[in-house]
Amino acid sequence: MIEVGLIGSGFMSRVHASRFDNIDGAEVTAVASPSYPEEFAREFAPDATVFDDATELFDETDVDAVDVCTPTPTHRKLVEAAADRGLDVLCEKPLERTLEEGAAIADAVSDAGVTLMTGHVLRFFPQYRSAKERVDAGEIGTPGTVTCLRQSPLPDTDTWFHDGKMSGGVLHDLAIHDFDFLRWAIGDVESVFARRVEAGDDRYATATLKFENGAVGKVDARWPTDDSIPFVTEFELAGDEGLIEYRSEDENPIEIHTSVDEPPSRDPVDMVLDKDPYRLELEHFLSCIRDGSEPMITVDDAIEAMRISLAARESVKRGVPVSPGELTA
Repeated sequence: MIEVGLIGSGFMSRVHASRFDNIDGAEVTAVASPSYPEEFAREFAPDATVFDDATELFDETDVDAVDVCTPTPTHRKLVEAAADRGLDVLCEKPLERTLEEGAAIADAVSDAGVTLMTGHVLRFFPQYRSAKERVDAGEIGTPGTVTCLRQSPLPDTDTWFHDGKMSGGVLHDLAIHDFDFLRWAIGDVESVFARRVEAGDDRYATATLKFENGAVGKVDARWPTDDSIPFVTEFELAGDEGLIEYRSEDENPIEIHTSVDEPPSRDPVDMVLDKDPYRLELEHFLSCIRDGSEPMITVDDAIEAMRISLAARESVKRGVPVSPGELTA
C-alpha cells in the first residue's frame, strides 16, 4: 500500500482525492492545508490524519509520497521539503513560477534520488494522446501548422490566479497545457510571439510558436470570469499529408482527414471513460514509484513547458518574438 500525503484543499486536491479513493494499492492517509483541512478531509479523505502545516505532515506521518496541489509559488518549498525526507512527489503544473525555482526543484529531487512527476494531465487525455500517436505514425506527414484553443472560466474573481506574480497569468497557468502538448507532439520551440488582453477581470492571450522543425503554431488561451461561458478546448494539427481536428463541443470530437478524395474518418475514442485522465495520471505516478521507472512527464519536460510560457510572457513585455532558449535559471 502506498500511503499518500495530499497537500492542499482546493479544486485539484478534490479531484485527486476522489480518484485516489478508487485506486487499489494507494490511499490518502494524511492531508495538510492552511485552509479548512478538517472540512476537506471529512468529505474527501475521512480516514486521513489532518494537519494545517505540510512540514508537520512530513515529520509526523509515514507517508510514502506527497501530492502537491497548492498555488504555484509554494511548490519549491514543499517539493524540497518532501525530497529532503526521501518522499516521492506528484506536483501540479506549472512546476513553479520562475525558472530559478524550477531549477532548484530539479536539483533537489536529483540530489535526493526521488521520483518527481509534474501534473501535465493533458498527456493522459485520449484525444490528445491519439493525436500525438497519429503524428508520430506519420499519418499527417510532416506537420506544418498547428493551433490550440483553451477557454476555462474562472468563477471566483478573488482567487490567487488573478495575481500574475503568483500564477504567472493566463499564459503560464492555462496556456502551458497546450505548450506542453505541442512540444510533446510537434517538437521543441524556437521562438514565441505573444499578445495579452485584460478586460476587467477577464484574461485573454494568444501566442504564435515557431518550432525548430519549421512548423508554426498558435495557442489561444482564455480566462473569462463569466461562469456561464463553457469550458472549451480545440486543436488542429495539419501536415502535408493530412489533418487532425478536435473540438470538445462536437458530439464526435476527433476528425481525421488523410485525403481530399475521401470523407473524414472518426477516431473511435469513447469519451465515457472507465478511467478518466486524472486517474490515469495518478496511476502512472504510482507505477513509477513501484518500479522505479521515469515518469512520462520528466522534470526537464516540466521546465521546458515553463520556458515556453515564460518566453511568451516576456514577448508580451518586449513586443517582439522571444526564444525560450534565451531564458536561463
